[in-house]
Amino acid sequence: MPKKIQTPMEVELKLIALNNPLLAFEEQVLPLLDGQVEVSKKTLKNQYFDTPEQLLRQNKMGLRVRSTNDLHEQTLKMKGTTVGGLHQRPEFNLPLATANVDIRLFDNEIWPVTFDINQIQNSLGPLFTTHFHRTTYRINDAEGNDFEVVFDVGEVATDKDQHPINEIELELIKGKPNALFSLANIIAQHCDVRVNNLTKAAYGYALVSGKALQPKKMAYVLPIVRNASTEQAFESAVAYALQHWQHNQTVYVETYRLQALTEMVRSIRLLLQVFSLYLPVLQCKELLELHRDLIKFLQKLQWQDEIHAIRYLRSRKGPFSKRLNKDSALMSYLQGRKEGLLNAHAPQDIIFSKQSASIQLKTAALLLNRPWRESAHGFDAPVLEHAHGWLSQGWQTLLQAMPNKTMQAPQYLSAQVILRQTLLNGFMLAGLFDEGREGFRAPWLDLAIGMEELNALALLQQILQETDLDDKTDLLKWTSDKTNALLNVMEMTRNVALNAEVYW
Repeated sequence: MPKKIQTPMEVELKLIALNNPLLAFEEQVLPLLDGQVEVSKKTLKNQYFDTPEQLLRQNKMGLRVRSTNDLHEQTLKMKGTTVGGLHQRPEFNLPLATANVDIRLFDNEIWPVTFDINQIQNSLGPLFTTHFHRTTYRINDAEGNDFEVVFDVGEVATDKDQHPINEIELELIKGKPNALFSLANIIAQHCDVRVNNLTKAAYGYALVSGKALQPKKMAYVLPIVRNASTEQAFESAVAYALQHWQHNQTVYVETYRLQALTEMVRSIRLLLQVFSLYLPVLQCKELLELHRDLIKFLQKLQWQDEIHAIRYLRSRKGPFSKRLNKDSALMSYLQGRKEGLLNAHAPQDIIFSKQSASIQLKTAALLLNRPWRESAHGFDAPVLEHAHGWLSQGWQTLLQAMPNKTMQAPQYLSAQVILRQTLLNGFMLAGLFDEGREGFRAPWLDLAIGMEELNALALLQQILQETDLDDKTDLLKWTSDKTNALLNVMEMTRNVALNAEVYW
């Protein structure tokens, strides 16, 4: 029989700090810890390697050589999982006599059978480096958990570009992963941090490609197997929402692209709807508290809807560009209003807030601990048993909000939240049904886009009434005409939507 390779599993949480967090950690966090603490410091240089076609990257692998003084070590990190900032992945380490990488030294059993190791070795080349100062706190707590809290400050660099590193890694050496979440929550209460789902290597590969990180749009529906349990369906939706949140908050911090901010808010609304939908079945104190915390947190982000409306009005490719882009005074006013909102609400501060980090960490810990198993029944029942009732209930609520009679702009806008919630329920559950879902969802999705355009036109009308632009009268008439034309299209779309057959 072939020998079985024991796979060492790296379990860690990654945080990105806004400022240097070392002083706050030493003065405010360390005194709170009950256990033994050892501190060490060193400077590390890492060289990352791949083939010209980035074969390792394509297979979710990372290969580096780490050098400290005259000591060298090569590390291969394999494909793992990342949920809510908790990274779990196989990692293999080997000492080297020099800084020259040699993947032939790893055990052959760890590689995919399709890999020609000698050929890959011969084509490997350096891609980027990471240089940073590392301060490590090795902590043995009173409950027997052994973990490291590592502060890395430096940069990821290629020949042409660099990206700063200001990272905190909490790695579990021995014990329960929940200990990492507990400590990470303490750190988040005293340091400005955000939960990070990207590795240093991911930033390095972005530099190599020369492309900035891009915002991600939500998928059409959440992939879900038909025989999934209620618990599995819940966890899949939560993990998706967290990943979408963390990716887009990272993109916003890196690029300040407003699309990333919009997608971040969408993911938070999705997470709230996941909690709202599944809470009656997965009843537990932790989920209820998170639901309340998320409602409060979203209140800090309601202003983003106006930012999104301004993006519609200023877009060069949007539905209003032909008329509005020609008006320089209006464009200038909208730009100033947008900047005023961003300055007043400081999205970066919200992203690095205690509230944001705490919600993300507690949500990831919820997936790890599954507290509903102690108090709820039916979590292991097929989600399909609930899906029909949930979708029908949302559909009836939507029909009440959008009765089969002519609707005007205020009625549409008042129904926007209900439509959003109903579509999010469909996003979570439509993957259980193959037939008819596109024909049913498409007109409702079109109506949701129409409501966003109505929001933009309503904002424009409000702005025109408050300001004295030179062509105010013409713009008010154009806004009214555009609103009426949009309402006509939406009414036709709504008629199609109301007559579509349900897919469940």
